[in-house]
Parts: sequence; structure tokens; C-alpha cells
Amino acid sequence: MGVVILTADETPYRIGEYIESRGIQYPPSAPKTTYIVHVDTVKEKEIKRWIDLVSYRLVFVITKLPKLSNVIKEKVIIDNSLIERKGDFKKQFEGLFRWTDRERVFGMFKGTPIPLAIAFLRANRIDNMKLWRMIADSTFVLPKEYTESLLCFGVQPKRDYVQWPKKQKKSEEPPEGFRQSDVYWEDLIKCSAKVRNDVRDTGKVTKGMKKTRESILEWV
Repeated sequence: MGVVILTADETPYRIGEYIESRGIQYPPSAPKTTYIVHVDTVKEKEIKRWIDLVSYRLVFVITKLPKLSNVIKEKVIIDNSLIERKGDFKKQFEGLFRWTDRERVFGMFKGTPIPLAIAFLRANRIDNMKLWRMIADSTFVLPKEYTESLLCFGVQPKRDYVQWPKKQKKSEEPPEGFRQSDVYWEDLIKCSAKVRNDVRDTGKVTKGMKKTRESILEWV
């Protein structure tokens, strides 16, 4: 009797004799042969169907661990690549920008939030205009699988350190007396004591401004 393995990274199991496919195309009955099967998801009933028929190893490559009963958990091996902190996409983005095996990246990248992926792309590949145009045409218009494919096969891998996107600072609203379209309102406040006093008269000062009025020296 063999074993069923659930993993997000099939690389450690590509040793010895192995057969790799998308979906189960061959019965996992050959001795000393690892069957690596890429699927979007696998349910417990499907694991039950194969668990007693596996001759050596049947490896399901998935992105998210399915709900399993305690009985099944005792009968399968859950690889550490599936046991991650919720919301941690470090491995996905390390693969996206650094790994040369793009098929492996595509299999692991499924389910990654697209807005987060675009933020990472902006921080690491801002100059790839062709890719950006294709993403703009597909994102939120076509199914997300199209955008996932563009990201996985359109990004050229490099060995550089992956930059994490920085949170944008929330822009301060212009105080009363300025229009929303006034671009230089901060410069005017910074350079003119009279303008600062006018802002103080409204009762709401901007960040970093003292509430005390300033004396202004004027020529007679």
C-alpha cells in the first residue's frame, strides 16, 4: 500500500521514477513510481477513492489545503508547503519574481489576490509597459485566470531581492479657504505667515502647525 501526499511544491518529489500530469490521467499502480498530479483542488472523497489503490506515491499539487476529517488526515501526508500562516503570500511572490520554472509558479500562484499582485508588480517591474497594458485590458474584465497567466508567464525572473510594496501615505485634505484642486496649498502655508494665520482663524490647523497666531512685521 502506498501513500497520498498533499503539497503546494512538487519539487522534492521529482526524484526517481515519476509521472507528472494535470489531473489523474494514469492509475497510480506502477511500483516505485511517484505520480505527481496538478489539480485546482481535491476533495476528501477523491482521496478516499485512490488511497487504497496507490502502489507507491500519489502527490496532489494544490494551493489550498481542503477540509479533511481526522481519519483521512491520519492516512495522508500533508507537506509543510501547505501549512502556512493565513494571508502570507511570501512564497508566491518569491516564485513570481525569481523562479525560472514558470509552470511551477503558475500552479502555486493560483488564488493569490490580484490587487496585491499588482502592488508587488508595481514595486518590482514598473518598467514592463507591454505587460502593464495587457494586465490593464484583462484585470476585472476577464476571469482572473487570464491575469494570473499574464503575471506568471509575462514576468521575467531575476535573482534580485523581492521588494515589498510600501503603504501609501494618506494625503492631507486642504484646509478651509483652499480648493481641492489647489496643488501648492502646502507651499503657501509653509512660506506665508499671513496664510497660516488665515488658516488658524478657521479653527482647524494642518498637521504640524501651531495654534498660536504669529505676529507679522509690516512696513508702514
